[in-house]
Amino acid sequence: MLDILGMGTCHPTTSIDNKFLEALDVGTNAQWIEEKIGILERVTTLTADYIKTTRNQDPRMAAEIASMSATDMGTEAAKKALAQAGIAAKDVGMIIVNCCAPRETLPGEAVRIAERLDCPGVAYDVYTACPAFALHVDFLRNFREEELPEFVLCISTAAMTQHVNYNDRSDGAIWGDGAAAWVMSARHKGKLEVLESFFTADPTRCEAVVVDSFGFFRQDGRAVRDFSVRQTVRLVKSIEESHAIDWGRDVFIGHQANRTMLEQIVNNRDIPASNHWHNVTYLGNQAGAGAPAVLSMHWDKIVPGQHIVVAVVGAGLSWGSIVMRAR
Repeated sequence: MLDILGMGTCHPTTSIDNKFLEALDVGTNAQWIEEKIGILERVTTLTADYIKTTRNQDPRMAAEIASMSATDMGTEAAKKALAQAGIAAKDVGMIIVNCCAPRETLPGEAVRIAERLDCPGVAYDVYTACPAFALHVDFLRNFREEELPEFVLCISTAAMTQHVNYNDRSDGAIWGDGAAAWVMSARHKGKLEVLESFFTADPTRCEAVVVDSFGFFRQDGRAVRDFSVRQTVRLVKSIEESHAIDWGRDVFIGHQANRTMLEQIVNNRDIPASNHWHNVTYLGNQAGAGAPAVLSMHWDKIVPGQHIVVAVVGAGLSWGSIVMRAR
């Protein structure tokens, strides 16, 4: 048994819309962004003035002027998750963190957040990129119940806009910043029971998505999109067959890459809009924080007996899934 007891999110307050990106005059317009990507707004730790005047041509400067770091957002999301789970930081025996673009490689992001929370538990990074939710859940399910502490705090945080080249019309339209956290336990029942998890990667395609520590994000956009749609459809179809999923009741959450990609997936699987939960339209692609943030933001809408199906893909190339049932 492994349950999710509580969740939390943190997002910066600065939002940039498509008209702002159009005004940068880099070969895009608001209509193209909405039609091709489906994102209307995205949130950023940068200021609109900084993006407008510099296009973020020196990502090192972005880290200096940002309103929040990945550590800041991860810490705030963790506090909310702990509060919702009804426990204190001192009760946490393990913290695992995903941050695909840390400001510094050492100490690890998990150690930084544990220090801020004054958490005595063991803390270490377990990270990939966008499929972090599936990675963390599947990682913990590989432990025997007696090997895990009473409570485990999982966090995925990303300040991706600090690695965006705003002279690139596609990358600037995709990314947003954010963090999500969730408390898990193998000994206490929570709102969501994990029924199944899966995570894997294909290292032969590791260069398809890259985040440069001192430079910009880059990807083979068309290839990654095609892969993401096909792989997500495969994951969802397999789950439908093994868990008797009813899309009139159950919920789908995909990787929050862009809205049009998600629409391809749900149209393929005949998932109604009411049971397709997402947040990418107004927050942008928050990397590994996107999918768990969606679940956290819909926490009060979860109905007992409902299945929550999560299928996520990303850098590595990697992919994974989670099937949960609401208690």
